[in-house]
Order: sequence, then C-alpha cells, then structure tokens
Amino acid sequence: MTENIQTTIPIKIIVVGPMNVGKTSLVTRYVTGKIPGQTKTTKNASYVTKRKTVNGFNFEIRLWDTAGQEKYKSLTKLFTKDAKIAILVYSIDSEESFNELDKWLELVKSSNEDNLLLGIAANKSDLVSDKTISEERGREYAEKIGAEWKSTSALSENGGIEEFIDMLFKKYYDNFFTPGLEPTNSQSLTISMEDSKVKGGCCGGEQSNGKKKTNKK
Repeated sequence: MTENIQTTIPIKIIVVGPMNVGKTSLVTRYVTGKIPGQTKTTKNASYVTKRKTVNGFNFEIRLWDTAGQEKYKSLTKLFTKDAKIAILVYSIDSEESFNELDKWLELVKSSNEDNLLLGIAANKSDLVSDKTISEERGREYAEKIGAEWKSTSALSENGGIEEFIDMLFKKYYDNFFTPGLEPTNSQSLTISMEDSKVKGGCCGGEQSNGKKKTNKK
C-alpha cells in the first residue's frame, strides 16, 4: 500500500500575554518535554517547530513565543498575523496579568480571521500558596470569549501544556482543516513527533544547533 505522504503544512500557534507569566518556559516545555531552566525575557518574537503526522497529512507546528512588554506590542501584533490558534497566558498569582487578557485578546483578533481558535493557559499552577486567580474565574473568562481553558505549569511533572496544545491542534484539525476532504470528528488522531528546531522571528533567520542562518532571496 502506498503511504499517503503530503506536502508539510505549517500551522501557526501564537503564545501571548504580559511579562513574567512564563510563556517562554511553556514553549520550551512543550518542545523538549523537559522542565526548563532559567529563561531570558523575550524581545520581538521567535518560534519553535514540532512535526506531527495526522491521518497521513504532515504538519509543522510553528509555536511562536512573543514579547510581553508594552514597548514591543506593535511588533507582537505583526508576529501574530495569520495564526490558526492563539494561547493567552496569565499567571495564577498575578491579578494584573489576568486583567490584561482583554488587551491581548483584542490584539490577536485584530490581526486574524474570525475562526481563530483560542486557548487560555492559567500558568504557574505550581504556586498554589500564592494563587490569587481561582479556577472558576479563569474558566468563566474562557467561556465568555469562547476559549478552551487549562491549568498549566512548566515546572511541574505533569505541566499540562503538551496535552493542552495537542488538544487545541486536534480541535483545529477536526473543525477547520479542509485539504479537499472534509475531516470528521470520528477520525482518529495519531501523532508522531520529529526533532524540534528553533527559529528566530525578527529578521527571517534560523537558529539551529547554535548557528544562525540567513535566508537568501
């Protein structure tokens, strides 16, 4: 039987939210599957990739980590364009980060189509003693904006981010992916992973194994 091999299809997923909510750590955890070490503040944006094969179709998940600082918001809006899935992140120990979610929602909606799939990551779930945002409040907000909600932590053994992104991707595949044949909810989702790559978003360069390459036009 001939294997159904298709051209690799890029799927852009953006991770947005204010500073210090753990966006970079979540992205790192998703790609490596390991608890990350200390991370630097994101300036501009960058993305990592992870490959999936679903029912014979090859996908490249491009997971964008964007800056949370106010001075980078105009650039962040540029990098969020053409996303299929947006994950808004707040920290459960920060009332301010939760209150800023509306701003980030407005930003991602202003640069994307109406069928943008939304997720809310209630991050740093390991900080139970410092929790100020209840699960109920988080779920109510997600329901209000039509988003999926998930408690996450990059530093816990069962951090939740891998499960969350895979669930959002499956929902995108089931509801919006139409490669000429309309997929149905009854189709099984079988995922295979390949090695991940980290790519810079600022200048079109690519970073792999510590070496930066510049695309030639």
